[in-house]
Amino acid sequence: MKPFSILLIRLLAVYLAINPLLSASPLLFSPSFEAELTQWLPGLVATIVIPIIVGIALWFSAVTLANKIHENDSADSALSISEAGLVRAGSFLIGVYLFVQHLGTAISQWTWGGMVAYGSLAVVILSIGLMLGTRFLGKLYRWLKYFK
Repeated sequence: MKPFSILLIRLLAVYLAINPLLSASPLLFSPSFEAELTQWLPGLVATIVIPIIVGIALWFSAVTLANKIHENDSADSALSISEAGLVRAGSFLIGVYLFVQHLGTAISQWTWGGMVAYGSLAVVILSIGLMLGTRFLGKLYRWLKYFK
């Protein structure tokens, strides 16, 4: 399960680093970009730089994160993929994705209009719970699966 989690974490890292660049590429190559750079700079930092930094950090810490997610797995089960392991890995990856996306949205709205995006902040808090509560979610999944 650990190699599968490492692969998924690295795929998420590449996606997080490349997706904001692709979405902002029309703005970066527009003829009036240099004139409006100071206006767009806070939004660009919040929505492009933060996901790239998180993507790089995820890439280099993928092995450590996979070991933390699956620390109770034995060596015999390293090659088998369990349902609870998929729940733990998936909840962590979904948490990271939601954290990066909504943190950028909250920072962008705050820098542009001075408004606090309470919905995005709530998602950031829930995503931290998804990232840190992987063991609990695996146990909850097993309990719900066998609850009759």
